[in-house]
Amino acid sequence: MKPYQLITVGDQAISIEFPNEINPEINLRLQALAKIITADKVVGVQAVIPAYHTLLVTFDAMRITPRKLKQQLERIIADQLAAPLPPKRTLIIPVCYEDPYGPDLSDVADYAGISTDEVIKRHTGKSYLIYFLGFLPGFAYMASVDDQIAMPRLSKPRVKIPAGSVGIAGIQTGFYPVTSPGGWRLIGKTPLTLYQPDNPEPFYHAGDEIKFEAIDKETFDVIKQADELGHYHVKVVTENA
Repeated sequence: MKPYQLITVGDQAISIEFPNEINPEINLRLQALAKIITADKVVGVQAVIPAYHTLLVTFDAMRITPRKLKQQLERIIADQLAAPLPPKRTLIIPVCYEDPYGPDLSDVADYAGISTDEVIKRHTGKSYLIYFLGFLPGFAYMASVDDQIAMPRLSKPRVKIPAGSVGIAGIQTGFYPVTSPGGWRLIGKTPLTLYQPDNPEPFYHAGDEIKFEAIDKETFDVIKQADELGHYHVKVVTENA
C-alpha cells in the first residue's frame, strides 16, 4: 500500500497527501518533491505549495490533463521515496529571553510547572524543522517543542507583535518576521532582520532546521547593530540527515 494519495483538487490542482501528522521525515520528503518538480519543469505545472503533510501542485489544464500529471507525479514520488533524504542544514539563531522580549515566558513556565530558566533550556535544547513558510512573508512554522512547554495560543491575539519575536503555539515554535498581530506565546526575540521587502527571499527555507541560542541584552544589542550594518553572519551547520 502506498504511503500517500494523489487527490484531485478542483480542475487545476493535485494534492500529494501523506498521513495527517507532523512528521519530519514526511515533510522533508515533500520538500524534496517540491524541489524536484520545480527543477524538472514538469509541463503545465504552475506552482507547488507545501504544508505539514501535503504538497499542492497547481497546473494549467490547457497544457496537461490531471491523468497525465498524476502519472508523472507517481514516477517522481517513487524515485524520491527510494532516495536518501537531503543533507540536514541547521541555522543557529540568537534569541534574548530577558525582559521585555519574552512577555509570556513566565506564563509558559507556570503552565509547565517549571522555572523560566528551564523553559529557556528546553526551548534551546533541540533543533526545529521548518515545515513550511506562511501566514506572513517569511513566517516559519517549526516543530516540535518539548511537550511540557507546548502551551496553547492566547485566547485573545495581540494587535501588534514586534518583528523578531519568538513564540510558541502548541507544539509549534516560530518567529515573527515583520510587525503584525498574532496569538502565539512570546518567550523571546532575535536581533536579526528576518524579512526585507526589497529582498523578499529569507536566509532560511522550508526543510532547514533552526536551533535557538540564548543571549543576554548586551549581546542582543551588539548583534543587532552588526546585523543592521550587514556584518553579522548566521552560523550554519550542515550534516547528513
